[in-house]
Amino acid sequence: MPNLKELSQKHFFRPSWYSIIINPYFIARRELLKKITNFTKSDFSGYNILDVGCGKKPYQSLFKGAFYIGIDIEGGGHFDQAKIVDKFYNGTDIPFPDNNFDIVICTEVMEHVADPEKLLNEIHRVLKLNGKIFLTMPFVWNEHEIPYDFRRYTRYEHKRIFEKYNLKIEKIEETTGVFRTCGQLISAFIFERLFLKNKPLKLLTAIILCFPIQLFFIILDLIFKNHWLTLDYVIIAKK
Repeated sequence: MPNLKELSQKHFFRPSWYSIIINPYFIARRELLKKITNFTKSDFSGYNILDVGCGKKPYQSLFKGAFYIGIDIEGGGHFDQAKIVDKFYNGTDIPFPDNNFDIVICTEVMEHVADPEKLLNEIHRVLKLNGKIFLTMPFVWNEHEIPYDFRRYTRYEHKRIFEKYNLKIEKIEETTGVFRTCGQLISAFIFERLFLKNKPLKLLTAIILCFPIQLFFIILDLIFKNHWLTLDYVIIAKK
């Protein structure tokens, strides 16, 4: 039986449809999960996979049969005790040889990196020929993990940097439309600004306020299908 901490992490990083009832960040996390789940439909048996900025390795189990390594920095916006890390690194120089990995994933990390272009060049270096990178980065979100939050990129800046480091983009996608984006921001604002230190009241806030707000804006997004604004961009590229 999973414990409360495991259930909380599951509903946060890998939410089921019903997680919307208790997860005030359901829209953002559900859409990211859909993108990476779609990416992991292939057979990864025997693959070497590197998770850059791995944190708690929330997506490791999706890569069935793979040899999965996670690296992260010491410190930053999260406590080291909360991370599941195979090797710490300095945030730019990946401590592995050239042409070592079939897949590199980097989710919600690049906005926190001191030198993102150098890190992307390092990712190119450690990827095998025809290896792929799966990268996600916020486009619309509040400042977070303060003071380690440095940037937001348009799709065109992603394209420019990837091409600069000889990574051929196969796909750039938005995660949300304008209404899902707005609904998620409102939900997060309410959850983070009300009852900041009272956990029972925060849970009630998630159920009573955040749940209906997110549901309403999801319905609007399904009706209007407008991608004028997005929470995140997802990029899949090949060496």
